[in-house]
Amino acid sequence: MSKKISLKQFLMRTGTFEKVYDAVQSIREGRIAINNKITINPNHFFNPKKALVRFQGEKLKIVPKLYFLMNKPAEFICQKSDKEKSIYDLIKKLNLGREEKSSLFAVGRLDKETEGLLIITNDGKLSDLLMNPEKEIQKKYYAVLEKPVDINKIKRLEQGVEIFIDGKPYKTKKCKIKITGEKEVYVTIVEGKKRQIRKMFESIGNNVVYLKRVSIGGLALNKLKEGEHKQIAREEIFINLGFNDNKNVG
Repeated sequence: MSKKISLKQFLMRTGTFEKVYDAVQSIREGRIAINNKITINPNHFFNPKKALVRFQGEKLKIVPKLYFLMNKPAEFICQKSDKEKSIYDLIKKLNLGREEKSSLFAVGRLDKETEGLLIITNDGKLSDLLMNPEKEIQKKYYAVLEKPVDINKIKRLEQGVEIFIDGKPYKTKKCKIKITGEKEVYVTIVEGKKRQIRKMFESIGNNVVYLKRVSIGGLALNKLKEGEHKQIAREEIFINLGFNDNKNVG
């Protein structure tokens, strides 16, 4: 039995709109019809397999699910922007149709200064699984520090430290840290809080001067060069992330 989705979710999966705001506005302006009936509620749920959706008279359909790995360069943000360099500038270079490109988004964003592995997809269910803290999917980062490594402080980080996320205190979960040089470490965490690793090292009096995510679960950058991307099969995504039953997703 097909699951119901909201009208705004459906529209974003068609690739017709680049921003949720634009999709919602079109709904509220009466430009969307389901089975020839104007619907102005963005959160109206329906079965997309049993409905005909039109935007200004044009029939809409959900684009196929796509999966890519990208090596994000530094100085690129993970949001759409007309003022700053964005990963969406790189997505535009993909050999895909306009609707397919517009449907894609990054899962597990990286901050502007951080390089490394991103999963690019239009599969919202996969995104939900990846961002679910209960799944505890490991993310591995290579970090270069401002000051030499202090082994005792590293042990503190591994046990969890208090940092502030959006002004609120947060105790990080246990992590694994491998020291590979005087100022170099690999850090493996199971969370994905905003600027988490940078804040963790700040809490012990050190700063991260270079940060790169090298893997998510069993998915790794390998030979993927900075700014490059590669398409990956759905099955490979699920196997490497430890999701055994991919039928439950999408």
